[in-house]
Amino acid sequence: MNSAITILAAAAYSVCAAGAGQNGLVVAAIDPFIGAVETMKHSVAPVACVVVNGGESKLLARRGTAFFVSTAGEFISAAHVLLDMQKIDPACPVTAVILPRNRTWDPSAFNEDVEWFAFKIGTCLIDRDLDVAKCRLTDDLSSQPLDFKIVPVKFHWDVPPDAAPVAFTGFPMNARDPMTLRANVAAYRPVWRNEKLVPEVLLDRGAWPGSSGSPIFLSDGRVIGILIAARTEEGTAMTSLRPVSAVRDLLTAAYGSGKK
Repeated sequence: MNSAITILAAAAYSVCAAGAGQNGLVVAAIDPFIGAVETMKHSVAPVACVVVNGGESKLLARRGTAFFVSTAGEFISAAHVLLDMQKIDPACPVTAVILPRNRTWDPSAFNEDVEWFAFKIGTCLIDRDLDVAKCRLTDDLSSQPLDFKIVPVKFHWDVPPDAAPVAFTGFPMNARDPMTLRANVAAYRPVWRNEKLVPEVLLDRGAWPGSSGSPIFLSDGRVIGILIAARTEEGTAMTSLRPVSAVRDLLTAAYGSGKK
């Protein structure tokens, strides 16, 4: 089930479109991340709580970020984003992802028409130890009459070397439109989670609340990890991600459905 929602720019944290007023081709030639970021905006969506009252629907809050691995609407997020949605009080009436009705996100618009697409947390594949979840929307997104075209991400399975530049795109701080931050790989380390040793990669900058579940990607757009947590205190601004190599079976399961 889905329905249109109009979101006011004044009621949400928003940013101007990347490269606005500039020659996009020139900028892309200087910085290869620019093209990857624009493509990634068609791969991400906020994970949100929606309330439905008759034919009316209202967005309550964005709780995190997801990214698509198929045009059907299979997506990846951080497991704790979904598990926390089950604990909030008052309860989240409908769990959904939000997408623009038009061809692209439009941060310059005062009113932005979006639609929500429901999913059920109970049907998600959740790995609590790795803090990663894969979900499917209730309705097949590829059959919906959307002008907005989903671009499933591609993966880079190897952990890049220390100091490698990366970016992550998501919906922090209840942002209405996607935001992108840049960072560098700081270190690779194993950590203990529930008496299990799991791999983790650290970035050299912090991420804001709501970024959990964001894809971490290289300049060619390939995703290397899922944003799990961040520390933003002075002197300790770092972000941790789960490398996609650690959850390869979970991530590639989407491609067996035939919905690329």
